[in-house]
Amino acid sequence: MGESPQARETLFALREAIARIEGKPDHVARTAASTAASLHPQSGNGALEGDRKDLFDGLMNQMLAPGNLIEMRGRRLQQAGAVMGFGLALALMSAEKDRGARQRLLFIADPHVVREAGLAYAPGLLDFGLSSATLVHAMPRRIEDALWLVEAALASRAFSAILLEVHGNPKKFGLTESRRLSLKARATGGRLILLRQAGEEEASSALLRLSVEPAPAAARTLADGSLLGGSIGSPVFRITLEKSRIPGSPELTLEWNSDDRRLRLFEQFASSSLGSSHSVALFPKASDRPHRPAPLGSLLAFAPRLDRAS
Repeated sequence: MGESPQARETLFALREAIARIEGKPDHVARTAASTAASLHPQSGNGALEGDRKDLFDGLMNQMLAPGNLIEMRGRRLQQAGAVMGFGLALALMSAEKDRGARQRLLFIADPHVVREAGLAYAPGLLDFGLSSATLVHAMPRRIEDALWLVEAALASRAFSAILLEVHGNPKKFGLTESRRLSLKARATGGRLILLRQAGEEEASSALLRLSVEPAPAAARTLADGSLLGGSIGSPVFRITLEKSRIPGSPELTLEWNSDDRRLRLFEQFASSSLGSSHSVALFPKASDRPHRPAPLGSLLAFAPRLDRAS
């Protein structure tokens, strides 16, 4: 017998209160609650698939609606590519929705993230489904200049979506600044996507806040419908709703189709018999080898340097 939504919400609130007392961040309680919910499903697979489909449809309607500020957060800087990829996927879907109107996208990069993770790769963007002619790239040095550029771009109404990348939680971009950007997006009908790289949860005026991380992709599909073993298919993202009107913190795994320019629910297929994901043969470890690795090369003896004072 599965738990009712009221019982799960009460359990989530208790876990969050305990985590707050222990000094742990709230997302730890959310992760524990989501894990417990996954171990105790409500009903059969059919009902769960229907719930995921309804959740996905409602989430996409909110994310693609004009005049909203949406925040996407990556816990570590190593996930910057996944956060940027999911933001670009949402921006491309917004551009497809505005077909015949504004089609250009504005991406405002953060200099620190660029130094650590690199610039956007043009051939990779093309393979992702984004033409370089539709993307305007900017990299202001200061957060104040980036915020001014966002407001100017929203006022111009020339972009289908604006992506603002921010590293961490800068002091000059807090609740007041996000509130101003949210009101500006609502007044102009623009779509503003905030990409917070290696940042913590904080109060903001975003309609939605999603935690984004990469997920294992499926193999590529061949013409006959089979899967090519050992290959890497379309990008897959695992998102967690951290701030939304939906109770709890549900998780979804979404796959990006660059041909259709659509996000869809990801389904893990069985591996194909055409190959293995590990093409190199794996040999068992030797039972009689030393417990520590052998030193590289030989050690050279140097004469000790004596102190002149001695």
